[in-house]
Amino acid sequence: MTNPFHLATESYGAVRPSYPRAAVERILEGAEASELTIADVGAGTGKLTSELLARGAQVAAIEPAQAMRDQMLELVGQHPGLSIIDAHGESTGLEDSSVDRAVFAQSWHWMDPLATCVEMHRIVRPGGQLMIVWNQLDVTIPWVHRLTRIMRSGDVHRPDRPPVLSDLWSQPVLDRYDWEDLTSPEEIMELGTTRSSYLRSTSAGRVKMQDNLRWYLYEHLGFAPHSTVILPYFTLVWSANRAQ
Repeated sequence: MTNPFHLATESYGAVRPSYPRAAVERILEGAEASELTIADVGAGTGKLTSELLARGAQVAAIEPAQAMRDQMLELVGQHPGLSIIDAHGESTGLEDSSVDRAVFAQSWHWMDPLATCVEMHRIVRPGGQLMIVWNQLDVTIPWVHRLTRIMRSGDVHRPDRPPVLSDLWSQPVLDRYDWEDLTSPEEIMELGTTRSSYLRSTSAGRVKMQDNLRWYLYEHLGFAPHSTVILPYFTLVWSANRAQ
């Protein structure tokens, strides 16, 4: 399957939200951040990577899309604890038992789960963890659900559906964090252009999606241009322990 994020623009880094503080602290829980080495697998433009680095962790950012890695380059000069690696979850190129935690933020669904479980078991030290993180628009709210349908954001992740891991890992345990993102209609329009469905679409399909989104935001919901829109999210952090 062709990786659509090879086509990602700077919009991805600009309008995709980061992660709430409580979720980042959960990822680092149990140790001093400066003592942790973390593999951020499918790191994208570095949304989570930058949060981990800011708290003092060492991060190996694994990202196969050049367009995404390019947007992380500005972090390199700021954080000597960062390495950016052109690889994917099934074969990271990292050494055996070289990281304390492996984190997948908005990326687990792009992986082969069984092959990735094996690779993570190889690179994560005994006593380490695998963590799967999702920022999810709260589709239990009707207007938000319709918004996601228009944006064709098929990555709807539910708290009652834990990721399926191999027996190399314990049954994942969930922590959930509810929060809100303050944005604007224009930024939501731009957010729609960062979805994999949009990147894969034809020119006509892209125009249709943006036209539908424009109608929904301005005419149906009645948001004024450049007004503040409160987007409700929740973040799911699934944590599993490495089997010995």
